[in-house]
Amino acid sequence: MPRDYHKEYQNGNTKVLTLRLQGSKFADFRSVCSDNGITQADFLKACIDAYLDNSLTYENGKLNMK
Repeated sequence: MPRDYHKEYQNGNTKVLTLRLQGSKFADFRSVCSDNGITQADFLKACIDAYLDNSLTYENGKLNMK
């Protein structure tokens, strides 16, 4: 599929974040997001924003809200 440069330009200078999950964990995450009426991308963006503004921390393998 060819790149949509017009769409990329409209979205600004964005980057893509890729991660790998086990199939069952991915299915669980997708299901919980769907149940809560949020997209997976929106949830991850909210986590990143919270981490960047220091309201979310990652310590000893766990997320903590401040």
